[in-house]
Amino acid sequence: MEQNKKLDTALLVLRIGLAIVFLLFGFQKLSSPSQTTAEIQLILNFMPLAGAAAINFYLGLLEIIVALSLIIGIRVKLSGLIAALLTASFLGSFLIKFGLSINPDLYRDVGLTAIGIALAILGAGKYSWVGK
Repeated sequence: MEQNKKLDTALLVLRIGLAIVFLLFGFQKLSSPSQTTAEIQLILNFMPLAGAAAINFYLGLLEIIVALSLIIGIRVKLSGLIAALLTASFLGSFLIKFGLSINPDLYRDVGLTAIGIALAILGAGKYSWVGK
């Protein structure tokens, strides 16, 4: 019983932590789109400005939806999978474009991807909307 409570608490902490990251990045994409649109264009240099702006907008919306799902505890396995795929794709795109480096900002996505995978496997835990 005590072990389950610890697991449920750990899942809540992982959900909230990952949700904060996704909420902040999603909000930043929607409130100040010029920076992230420019970053998207830098990585996808074949992409016109309108295409990069559209990608930025929809990524921002998706990140906020994932964050809210994680906070509330609804569809956490799906949201964890989406979060893992997004962070892995961000990491992969930077590695392909710029190669390996020792920039710690880049490799935080490894940890975020692992959290997403853990939530995709384990789900929300007891402290969620669905309580499972």
